[in-house]
Amino acid sequence: MLASLERLDHQLFFALNHGLSTPVLDYFFWAVSTLGNSTGLLVGAALGLWWCDRRAFKQHYVWLILAVVMGFLVVQGLKYGLARPRPLSAFATLVQAGEVHLNIIGHRLQNRSFPSGHAQAAAAVFTYLFCLFPQRWLWWSMGTLTAGLARIYLGAHFPSDVLVGIGIGCLSALGVLRLQCRRMGRYRVDKLPQSF
Repeated sequence: MLASLERLDHQLFFALNHGLSTPVLDYFFWAVSTLGNSTGLLVGAALGLWWCDRRAFKQHYVWLILAVVMGFLVVQGLKYGLARPRPLSAFATLVQAGEVHLNIIGHRLQNRSFPSGHAQAAAAVFTYLFCLFPQRWLWWSMGTLTAGLARIYLGAHFPSDVLVGIGIGCLSALGVLRLQCRRMGRYRVDKLPQSF
């Protein structure tokens, strides 16, 4: 069972990493990944909230940071605990033998692939924003998926790394929202402000 899941993970990685490879997408996904780390996402969220809804910024920005940090701590614990090799290391012998080609853009990362920190940060930010502004669900979904796809396309992560990172990010955002609601004397996330 695990072997078949790993094989599927590898097949999907090659389809997304090498199968989609074009010079335009190289630059696009490099920019998404460079700007889409936790710092870039939090700065972008701060600017967006400040510009569009200062009340939401004042009420939620610190909590949004907490959601990203909580997910980050879980991700780092798993990365160092499991130490899964990155695709470049996992396929090193096949690459050297010329049997496969990897599309590696940016840093040539070797270790601690599982789970994806970029995907976790994107999912935490966009899940939190989804709970505040659900009418913009398509933007939040596209942001999360694009950040995750970028990490696979650049050769930094396997699809399973990204999926688990997204799961951790979603759970950290929902957990922080639940904590915030309890702290504010509320018990339902849907009572949070919903204007944008």
